[in-house]
Amino acid sequence: MPQAVTEASPDLAIALDVPNREFNPGEPITGRVYRHSHVVSSEALVSVKLYGRTKVRVDYTTNSGNSNHHHTVRSRFELLGSGPAFYNTIFRGPIHIPPDGSKPESWPFSFSLPFGPVNPQGICEGAHNKQKHSFLPIDPPDQITSHPLPFTFYTQIGSRYYNGIEAYVEYVLEAEFFEQHTPRFSSSPSAKKTATAVLPITIRPPTIPPLHPDEWRLGRWVKREGVRTQRLIPEFADSEELSFKQKTLKLFHSSKVPKYSFDVLVITPGVIQLGSVDPVPFRVAAVPRLGPADETSDEVKELERTPTVSVVSLRMVVKTRTEVKVGNSRIWDRYTDKTDKVVEWSWVWKEGEEGMVLPVWDRRMGSNAGADAGLEGEEKKEKMALGEKGQFMDEKAALKGGMSPAAGVAGGSSSGGSSGGPASGSTGEPPARDIGAELGLRFNPTELAYNGGPAKLRALLYPDFMTYNIRRTHELKWEMVLAVAKETVKVSNEQVVRFVAPWT
Repeated sequence: MPQAVTEASPDLAIALDVPNREFNPGEPITGRVYRHSHVVSSEALVSVKLYGRTKVRVDYTTNSGNSNHHHTVRSRFELLGSGPAFYNTIFRGPIHIPPDGSKPESWPFSFSLPFGPVNPQGICEGAHNKQKHSFLPIDPPDQITSHPLPFTFYTQIGSRYYNGIEAYVEYVLEAEFFEQHTPRFSSSPSAKKTATAVLPITIRPPTIPPLHPDEWRLGRWVKREGVRTQRLIPEFADSEELSFKQKTLKLFHSSKVPKYSFDVLVITPGVIQLGSVDPVPFRVAAVPRLGPADETSDEVKELERTPTVSVVSLRMVVKTRTEVKVGNSRIWDRYTDKTDKVVEWSWVWKEGEEGMVLPVWDRRMGSNAGADAGLEGEEKKEKMALGEKGQFMDEKAALKGGMSPAAGVAGGSSSGGSSGGPASGSTGEPPARDIGAELGLRFNPTELAYNGGPAKLRALLYPDFMTYNIRRTHELKWEMVLAVAKETVKVSNEQVVRFVAPWT
């Protein structure tokens, strides 16, 4: 089931009127078929057809105890069928092209792309007339023509000869040249195909207008952290090396060692637009826990200034999740549901730099007292539902719906500029620093752009989509190292994120 590749020769070639053009559903496809090589025939025929299909191949290995057995299963859905709308005879008659090729021939063609599949019968046959073999509904068949036409797509995860998946959506122009031919032992002429040309074309994802700030579907993630060190006290703050006694007390978590407890609040998007001019919002805040029931030591609570929290490193990983259906209910999900890294990027502040200092929370401001109470209320709700670990949202529900639900929009506008200051929080939110805006993080289909230069992706980054036998979703994992009084803590989370198509 190899993916179609361009085939062209002097005998036959296909060229679009606008080379390398990408098409949207509903647009016309126009071009010409060319013949340059010598031919003389009293009757020739040139045809061209357009076909579209989604194909999946799954390879897996099973062990019977004494030996391994390799298995290959496939599925295929024909999107356009073979009707007259997608098959044209563009020439029929005598033809003469001299040996020097001085008078080549060419024939125009035109097809109109539909907005959706036009082959309900073929779609149902691809699913063996069973809904369980298709992600999209196929019963009743009349609704199939209302499904969107999937865009051009390709992925391969794992090995073709071991446990791997190959899945793609392709649209192909194919031209054929027939000559009249009389077999050696027959007096009646027949048509003989003597040349073929193939040209894959690209269907673009449907364009989406630029996202507004409220469409990023920002979600909150909160986790309690703390550090215990003598350096929290000003007289020891500049100490390069602690004494043996101080190290021993710290090692055994002695109550004599000051402790600072704080909540890490991270605000991240649930929807990311590829190619957006606005940076991806990634906001971070550290909120001190200074209440009577909190673990912060009294000597730290009595300090005039809250200890500084800095971000010293940030790492992001985007994983693609590809699920396929192959018309075989006996195959295990682990062979048809695979994830793969497409982006792995990190930013580390150089040694000696303070890192990205988070805004200092002034405990004396009355507005922040309300913010602290609001954050404490959020945390209580999360602990009741999810336990002590920090959590972003219900990821299973988000995957089921295809989009991460909002857990609350925080911190004003997410678009425009890359201000170096903290993002002022809205009512009930502490001030946060928008690291995404300051670093200029932007996801493009082929790279992750940021102020330090682009980072190439391991594979093309497609928008989320779903068709009959392929479903593509994404997950974002981030890790941060925070520094407080020369101590470090690591926080991380993994969440569902939905990538949408660019505007242009």
